[in-house]
Amino acid sequence: MERVRAARYALTGPPPDVVACGEILLPPPGPDEVRVRMICAPVNPADLNMLEGKYGEARPLPDTPGNEGLGEVTATGDGVDASLVGRRVLVGSEAWRARGNWSVADLIVVPPGLDDRQACMLRVNPPTAWILLHRFADLDRGAWVAQNAATSGVGRAVIEIAKARGWKTFNMVRRPEAAAGLQALGADVVAVDGPEFAEQSRVLLSGARPQLGLNAVGGASATRLAALLADGSPLVTYGAMSREALKVPNGFLIFRDLVFRGFWLTRWWRGAAAAERAEVYAAVFRLAAAGAFAPRVAAEFPLEEVKDAVAASGLDGKVLLRLGD
Repeated sequence: MERVRAARYALTGPPPDVVACGEILLPPPGPDEVRVRMICAPVNPADLNMLEGKYGEARPLPDTPGNEGLGEVTATGDGVDASLVGRRVLVGSEAWRARGNWSVADLIVVPPGLDDRQACMLRVNPPTAWILLHRFADLDRGAWVAQNAATSGVGRAVIEIAKARGWKTFNMVRRPEAAAGLQALGADVVAVDGPEFAEQSRVLLSGARPQLGLNAVGGASATRLAALLADGSPLVTYGAMSREALKVPNGFLIFRDLVFRGFWLTRWWRGAAAAERAEVYAAVFRLAAAGAFAPRVAAEFPLEEVKDAVAASGLDGKVLLRLGD
């Protein structure tokens, strides 16, 4: 057993109050496991929700947070191909630590050539965007997709994937100054959510009706988003940033036959065949290699300063933890 630095929390609450850098005891990798020396990991909204006790699935406490991160395989347990040693991999749990053991089946091997800071953010947001765009609607080239939370990690990935696939995006934002950055990514239309949203949207869409809606906010924002959609189209909820319930007017169901669905990447991962997982991540890595999903890093912190890292997570851009020894 060796001592390893790791972020830990023993109870839930305000993230800076409950998380701290400590130590855990780490055994050698067991059968079908690999030892990974961690490099870096982002601080995502889901990580904060877990620390707050507001995530959809609670883990036994005490726990190490971190729903994604990048590391390098340094050793293998019995039954694991030793050629993995030296390869970079993405982990999907307990990422905020210097080293750890993970089941080889839960890891994603990263192709060479990708920057560490870019690669560490490719396990959650870009594949979520890819699946949202490909699983819930059959979109022809030129079809419109509408989304709120367009400046989020998933929202930005939706814009880049849609542009590559020939689809158009209608993007809801809270602040007018967010438009320029999204348009630089390839957003076709950016509209500010608010009292004048409905009239503004009709003008901007020029009669077009999106065939897919992607909701990460909930509440009134989701209702306004659903109102844009073509009859029979799906509104897929994958987040709830407003913490407000999704409100569905009866007319959306009776007269317009809108379809309301949900998506959670963790549930997809658990149920997907290995070939399906590989196909999704291969597509994500191809786009990343071509220049998509460039990291927008607002700040970086060593693992010892994890309290400061979670406190800084509201910055414009992603906060990263540097994890290596």
